[in-house]
Amino acid sequence: MTAEKYDIAVIGGGASGLMFAASLPLEGRKGILLEKTHSFGTKLLMSGGGRCNITHGGSIKDFISAYGESGPLLRKCLYRHSNLELADWLADRGISLADEKGSLIEPHEIEDAGRLFPESMKASDILDMLLAVSKENGWELRTESEVFGLDHPDDEAGSWEIMTPGGCIAADSIVIASGGITFPETGSDGSVFGLLRDVGIEVTELRPALAPVYVEDYPYEDLSGVSLQDVTVTAFSSDAACTCKGKAARMRGDILFTHRGFSGPVILNISGYAEPGEILRLQYNRELSDLPKRMQKILEKRAAGPSGDVRTKVLAALLDHDDFRVISTDEKGMVTAGGISLEEIDMTSMQIRNLPGLYAIGEAIDAYGITGGYNLQMCWSTARTAAEALSSDDAGC
Repeated sequence: MTAEKYDIAVIGGGASGLMFAASLPLEGRKGILLEKTHSFGTKLLMSGGGRCNITHGGSIKDFISAYGESGPLLRKCLYRHSNLELADWLADRGISLADEKGSLIEPHEIEDAGRLFPESMKASDILDMLLAVSKENGWELRTESEVFGLDHPDDEAGSWEIMTPGGCIAADSIVIASGGITFPETGSDGSVFGLLRDVGIEVTELRPALAPVYVEDYPYEDLSGVSLQDVTVTAFSSDAACTCKGKAARMRGDILFTHRGFSGPVILNISGYAEPGEILRLQYNRELSDLPKRMQKILEKRAAGPSGDVRTKVLAALLDHDDFRVISTDEKGMVTAGGISLEEIDMTSMQIRNLPGLYAIGEAIDAYGITGGYNLQMCWSTARTAAEALSSDDAGC
């Protein structure tokens, strides 16, 4: 069967793939966006609880720390294609932004804002706009196109080949925007990473991140649905789990108790460091009397001695360092930790260094941010960087 020929093919129709297509007018070239499932942007529709936390306010310089060790490597992408650029681009396409309370935020005001959403608070408005602009840019959008084979050209003049159920697609350039391993029902099942390894790309260990954490002897089942503000959480590295020295991460924020384990923003953000067997330490930063009454009773019961009397020193220790051994993180994390090694990527173009014509963006790369719009901003910044590199006219991007 003769291969369909395209100039550019994008694998993955989620946030980063759509942002790429919406950023790159083809101007006579031929491009196709391949989505594994029956519809585009399924995970995007889920983001922000359906409201789509599209980015975060503040100076883009402050974003670097939100991506942990990957932040310095993402700096060029983020500075070049910032949250302010994204806000301006959305405004030009009829999408106004608002803060969590629904108050309208003008693009020039975002440095004073926090989490940012479309004014409508509907993720579907972002998706509909991205689809419309991608079509206007000349992209062919094809669903139910699982990629099960990937071959690189024998020489620089050759084309990449993508095998799909509908046949072979040949393309001069391919953009990997396939997401991670969480929420496989959205198409992000990690299957593309095996194909990438087959062509010689290093893929780091894949695991859920921004996920609830489950621990041994969890005592707070009866507090399910209760949240607590301003809690300090520390995750200790494996080789220091017994001594609680050599901290891997320490964060402060809101925690949510569930019937199975810990959740809430501070837990989601630290979950990437909370590996099985490690210690998760909670410091509640308040007196016993300032905690919910049900929690007070649970802590007092845990601090009771054989006679049933509350041991004050034990209770004080629980308030200051309530330690739990991690069993696991939830398999359905909001994002994926791991992916295409950043050492493989030229971050000025998002092209794989040793494989000309192959690019990687969004959650497919080994980087993720804390909650608050940072991950969709990363999708935007990396997608725009790749689109700029593949533009026939840089000004057109």
